[in-house]
Parts: sequence; C-alpha cells; structure tokens
Amino acid sequence: MPKSKSLPALRERDPDARRERILAAAGEVFAKAGFERGSVREISLKAQVNVASINYYFGSKAGLYREVLLVSHQLLLEQEPPPQLTEEPEQSLRAWIHFCLRFVLMKRSAHPVLGRLMAHEMHHPTAALGELVKMVIKPNFANLVKIVEALTKGSLDKAQQEMAAHQIIAMCVHFDHSREVIGRLGFAVPEAEAGIARLANSVAEMALRGLTSKKPQTKKKSLA
Repeated sequence: MPKSKSLPALRERDPDARRERILAAAGEVFAKAGFERGSVREISLKAQVNVASINYYFGSKAGLYREVLLVSHQLLLEQEPPPQLTEEPEQSLRAWIHFCLRFVLMKRSAHPVLGRLMAHEMHHPTAALGELVKMVIKPNFANLVKIVEALTKGSLDKAQQEMAAHQIIAMCVHFDHSREVIGRLGFAVPEAEAGIARLANSVAEMALRGLTSKKPQTKKKSLA
C-alpha cells in the first residue's frame, strides 16, 4: 500500500494556502520593518516559499505590500461594516462615533499588524496609502460627511461639512494616538465595550452640540 501524503505536502500544492502564508509572513515582516526595510527574502523564508512565488502571486514587493495593507483593513471592515446614514441622523452620528472608537481602540489593537503598518505609513507614506485612502478610507469619510450634512440641514457648506467630519474623527483617534499621554494625565483610555460606549456617548454629545447649536453672534464694537 502506498504511503499517504503528508498534510504539509498537500498544503504546499494548494495555491490559496501558499498565498495566505505569504500574506501572513509579509504582514509580520512589514509591520516590524516597514516597506523599505522589509526583506522579501525574510518573507519567503517565513512563508516557506521561494522568491519567485512572491513575484508570481503579487508581481513585486510593492504589490505584496499593497495587498497586505488593503486586505488587513478590508477584512476588518467586512467583519463590522461602518454605520450608514439613516432617517435619524443623530443616531447615525452616535453609531459612527461608537464604530470609530471601537475600531481604533479595540479592533486595531486586536490586529497589531494593521496598527504597526499604519504607524509606518504615517511616517513614511508609500504609494499604497493613496490606494487605501481611495478604496477604503474615502468612502467611509464621505458617509460621515453625509451624516454631518443631514444634521446641519444645509447650514454648512461642503468645506465646512468636511472640516466638521475631520474634527469628529480627530476626537476619536486622539484617544488612540495619545493614549500614553492621556494615561499620565489621569484618564484611563477604555479598552472594553462598556467604557468605549461611555466615551462614544461623551464624544457624540460634544459633536452634536457643536453641529446643532446656533452660531455665536459677533458682538458689535462700542462706538464710545
């Protein structure tokens, strides 16, 4: 009776499994070293493939990096899609802020490769960042702008709506980017659902007051 083939050998002939091994290895290497210093040879050794296989599946080192950066974000957003504008824009904004805080404080921290990749991109942006913005970030940002537009009922022009959306995002990511400083100021950045929900409610209340309150009137200068 012929000997049965081992599982590793079967996997080696599975193109999908080989491709996934390359992506996983590339994520580790690029997260540690960034795109420029990330070694294709190290990736091939970790994935147990030859360099030719990397070129076959991804075309180049840049193609592999692009796939790792985009796929890591797309998979997270597929697991938990961002909220859309509904007939109740206030609730839509609350849901969006809660989603954003969960993403930066829980989802990203649970996927350290993604967090480290973005840290590298912020310091040394690559061509892949432009694609990430176009394919992943921009559509979600546009949805937030629609929520702002619905809340403000035409009182803000397009530029003001986009600025307000940036400010809302800034309030959320501040708790991730500055968590070490925030902790030393005496506030524990939440890492569990209940704490994040409370923080999201606080940020939403501030954002809603800013978006829906009346504009302050400019005091006239005294003629005296």
